[in-house]
Amino acid sequence: MTPARARRDIAALPDLVFATAAEPERLASWLPEPLGVLGRNGDVLILSCHDKPRQYRLAADFDRLLLVFQPLAEDGCGARLRVELAGAAGSVAELELDRPDGELAARLLEALGKEVERAFTDG
Repeated sequence: MTPARARRDIAALPDLVFATAAEPERLASWLPEPLGVLGRNGDVLILSCHDKPRQYRLAADFDRLLLVFQPLAEDGCGARLRVELAGAAGSVAELELDRPDGELAARLLEALGKEVERAFTDG
């Protein structure tokens, strides 16, 4: 199965983009339907997907700006998000999903970009 990849430019510094993606409190504010945050237990994040709970080990590398969602069940979809500097004050975010769902990958990055812009550039 070929993984899905999506890229998006975001008009904010990489640290702000990464913090929005990695912090569970902020993660809950931007995940699009059918995803939602149900809770967290240490480094395990419990997400709702189509009203079914899914557990993921969340590994955030703040030095490399790399966020990895590792499913704890075989039927889960893993993901890797990397954020890099683009220009003087912008970022490029790249998301790779273990499933070939480019539409979902693009929707996730679009939602992340909108939340970053709302939280950090609207004043």
